[in-house]
Amino acid sequence: MTASHHVAPRSDASLDAWLAYISQIHPREIELGLERLSKVAQRLGLSRPAPVVITVAGTNGKGSTVKTLEAVLTASGYSTGAYTSPHILRFNERIRVRGEEAADGEIVACFARIEAVREPESLSYFEFTTLAALLLFADKCVDCALLEVGLGGRLDAVNLIDPDCCIITNIALDHEDWLGKGRENIGAEKAGILRADTPFVLCDRDPPTSVMASASFLALTPIAIEAQFSAHESAEYWCFQGVARNGEVIRRDTLPIPNLFLDNVVGALQALACLDLLPSDEVLRCALNDLGLGGRFEKRQDLISGRLVILDAAHNVAAAELLARRLKATFSVPETRLPIEVGRTPAIRLVLAAMADKNIEDIVRALDPLVDIWYIAAFEGSRAAGAQEIHTRVSTALPKAVIRPYDSVLSAYRAACNDQPDEHAIIVVTGSFHTLAEVAALSDLD
Repeated sequence: MTASHHVAPRSDASLDAWLAYISQIHPREIELGLERLSKVAQRLGLSRPAPVVITVAGTNGKGSTVKTLEAVLTASGYSTGAYTSPHILRFNERIRVRGEEAADGEIVACFARIEAVREPESLSYFEFTTLAALLLFADKCVDCALLEVGLGGRLDAVNLIDPDCCIITNIALDHEDWLGKGRENIGAEKAGILRADTPFVLCDRDPPTSVMASASFLALTPIAIEAQFSAHESAEYWCFQGVARNGEVIRRDTLPIPNLFLDNVVGALQALACLDLLPSDEVLRCALNDLGLGGRFEKRQDLISGRLVILDAAHNVAAAELLARRLKATFSVPETRLPIEVGRTPAIRLVLAAMADKNIEDIVRALDPLVDIWYIAAFEGSRAAGAQEIHTRVSTALPKAVIRPYDSVLSAYRAACNDQPDEHAIIVVTGSFHTLAEVAALSDLD
């Protein structure tokens, strides 16, 4: 496919200039496939970005899994390169080296090297950035590269690299226009990251048949959550039980509970165990203490009102169901909301904006028992749902809900924070990473 002509920035141009350029040179925002990417990687002389590569696929939980891997490996003394997407405030969030965001100049230098050998191939934005991350990790000689799949798995740019361990977090309905309808088709695409003779950690408790069939075809036996590894949680601590590379049962006890979904954390630990990289109890405790990730049930405080704000990028039904469970567990929210009373659990005011192709109706149904007031808004973008569209869809799904429409995420957020200042309430912002990006700078870590 031929891209329209655009003039590449200079090698000393700003990161913003390069990001604008790579977002324009390919005729499609998303185009799955590895042929074009492979040709450019070959011309770059790019083979493996690190001696150890762990690839993470799944519908939800990929970023949390990579964050756990990064924290534990860093605490163990290994250098890491972590590639995730999307970002919330800065593009640099996507590419981290030794736990720190890559500098603008480092990313630009990689972009310039790619552009110098790219033609006649056309690369999408994600393909371009994936190659930049892989180049930078190789340049920095990191010990371990941690790669989050962007979309699907089989034809995703990250799948250019053969991993030493594969993790599939879970399979749920999302991106069906690209991956096919239903969990079976989605599962088959995500299982495309699997390789023969390579450990496969499976964190989905009810995996589609397609995933198991893909593993069987490669003569792989999945290392499955609850069957081979698990978390045992108490009020203050938890313990990990899993299997080492040689099949020996291993445990790590009295671990602090991180601010991440434990299924993702335990899957990361099992992957490290498969590679003989799981550290001692003491090192694990240091790594997991206060471990969290931006935009995943992230607790913050509004800078003006002082209200507690939860930023969560839940953008599909499975993620919304998990958000509802975490809200209920954290704030003891009852099943059915009652009129606001003194001494009761906090009211929940939810700010929502989302992409038009998302299952907004079932997302809000999953959260409805917990939400007192919906603040509906929209963000910019060709794929975004307009505020009126979201309002109509939420009103249809929840005819008895209290819904307040706003022109922007910012105005919806400010209203949610400022309404009834004497009421005990928390603000939840969700629906998309784009929603979070609109207001993240208006709060600070709680």
